[in-house]
Amino acid sequence: MKMAGIVRRIDELGRIVIPKEVRKRLRMDSGDLVDISILDENVVLTKFHPLNHDAMLLSSFCESLKETFHSDIIITNVNSIIYNTLDDCLNNEELNGEFKKRVNSFLEKEMSALTKLNLTDTFYLNRDFIIYEIKLAEEHYGYLLLLDDMIGKKQKELANLILNYVNKILKN
Repeated sequence: MKMAGIVRRIDELGRIVIPKEVRKRLRMDSGDLVDISILDENVVLTKFHPLNHDAMLLSSFCESLKETFHSDIIITNVNSIIYNTLDDCLNNEELNGEFKKRVNSFLEKEMSALTKLNLTDTFYLNRDFIIYEIKLAEEHYGYLLLLDDMIGKKQKELANLILNYVNKILKN
């Protein structure tokens, strides 16, 4: 959805105010980082998330792991899916409100596909899964979900490998 008709003046220090409606729609809060880029003759502001920044590295790593271990991987930020090995259409899809409310009760537990947990409004977890929180220095960045026909020691080790890699991305 393209918004038009909002005009802002640049102040003497080169600052502009992002309108409240835009900040609300993008869930931008005071202190959030913004990526500023130039596309043709346009200045593009994008809400910055460190995991989005290294998406190519993350996707290559996860695709290799899927080929080797045959487990599907979903990585989210706090609001939406950043990357998954299931379907490109799920990327950027918003997390279901019920999932966000209940996710803490599922963390680090082996869950059955019978749980029928909706990750987004259009996708529910139809395989066994385990969910880990992605955080660094007590700051919450999102979730890692690992899906397989059965969750066991191998899948937990794989999830920890991915978490270690993601933490290295976040530290840099």
